Amino acid sequence: MGPNTSGEFIIGVDLGGTNVRAAVVTRDGKIIGDGRRPSLAMEGPDVTIPEIIAAIRDAIKSAGVEKANICGIGMGVPGRHIPKEGIVLWSPNFKDWGGLQLLAPIREELGIVAYMGNDVNVACLGEFQFGAGKGVSSMVMITLGTGVGGGIVLNGKLWAGANESGGEIGHHVVNAGGVRQCGCGNFGDLESEASCRAIVDRALRKIYSGRKTSLADQVEPKYLDLTPAMIAAAASEGDELSIEVLSEAGHFVGIGVTNVINILNPEMVVIGGGISQAGPALWDSILRTTKAMALKESLEICRIVPAALGDDAGIMGGVVLVLQEMENK
Repeated sequence: MGPNTSGEFIIGVDLGGTNVRAAVVTRDGKIIGDGRRPSLAMEGPDVTIPEIIAAIRDAIKSAGVEKANICGIGMGVPGRHIPKEGIVLWSPNFKDWGGLQLLAPIREELGIVAYMGNDVNVACLGEFQFGAGKGVSSMVMITLGTGVGGGIVLNGKLWAGANESGGEIGHHVVNAGGVRQCGCGNFGDLESEASCRAIVDRALRKIYSGRKTSLADQVEPKYLDLTPAMIAAAASEGDELSIEVLSEAGHFVGIGVTNVINILNPEMVVIGGGISQAGPALWDSILRTTKAMALKESLEICRIVPAALGDDAGIMGGVVLVLQEMENK
């Protein structure tokens, strides 16, 4: 069962640990209908899959289109998969998803062909075709948030690796002497140095050492509610400790960007995720480090830019999955 090449609309789905969002999108990237449901990730696939289907139905109803006019469904799903078989090998925050057949029940229930890929890779495709990367042929995306993810597009095609494990930019080491351990087990990788947890941990260490900061007025006495957003706000108001924390995180992101540029020589590096919005203290450090360390010839042709699609990146990447299947048919 292939995509409906005569259809006018495509459904993009972004599956997260908290919510699942579906949208009906025109072939040229205009969202015309939206649906959102709780993903209920820890209640198991028998609960989550019906929520995915319900979100898709909500989107179709919102758009007011007929199923017969839909080309297909494209989904971004956390974790590792065998995309061509519709199987999830492992997915963080989702209970009992090892070896799960995800796509078949969706196809059977809705009568619409469905495709999937890793959520960050799919978001990268969205930014590449409809967002910041529109018009380039090679692009790397880095997402800074609860974790640090990545996606790679080379010569217009997503590079997922020999067994769909490629693009894990968050897990390459940028600080060989790092003391923070990542969830993957490594020390000093980009995620352990520039994720939400790493930024908060770095701030707390400085606060506990006796450093003065305006953050103390917000989170006393135990600083348990400290967030990267609070640190970014304090930095924007000139708090030296907060500026220093974001600058240090930016330095490690800059090392990661440098490695990407030196190894892959892309036209563009796109940086997204919630942390990417932390402001000049972070971005100036990223650019300063990259300028100092990247190979001149590669850096000259590479633009380092913020992501453009925000929360729509995963949705639009799902659209791209279907469009690519239609091109290959």
